[in-house]
Amino acid sequence: MQALVLIAIVIIVALFSPQAGALQQVLTEAEFDATMKEVGLTLGDAEGHIDARYWPETAVDGQRLRSMFQEVEAFWKAREVEEAAIMAADAMAASRAMTTAAKENNRESARTAFGKLRSTCARCHLDYREQTDDGYQIKPQ
Repeated sequence: MQALVLIAIVIIVALFSPQAGALQQVLTEAEFDATMKEVGLTLGDAEGHIDARYWPETAVDGQRLRSMFQEVEAFWKAREVEEAAIMAADAMAASRAMTTAAKENNRESARTAFGKLRSTCARCHLDYREQTDDGYQIKPQ
């Protein structure tokens, strides 16, 4: 029994250590597109949860967004587009702030963090996304 507990602890530490991120694959363009769509849906959920003062759900939304923006940051870093990676980091910070505000049941701070997320998304989309006949794509660099 103790051996199983030890193995479980080793696995958990390995999965959540800083080096574990190095093993993570960078998103492909198709995965990036799917992640962006998921970000949009999660932002919609978050806005409704903030307005309804559903704090546990808002905290989960913030955590999910932060995780997705970590992937987005890695995507842009792999393509050496530093400004877009900085925007993703800004979005992570706003997501973290939204989670914190939700845990404090602070509607004003949650709305402020949500507004920062929306404006960061809009800025990045303006600079790095273009509409085509088939939807949106990343602007050529």
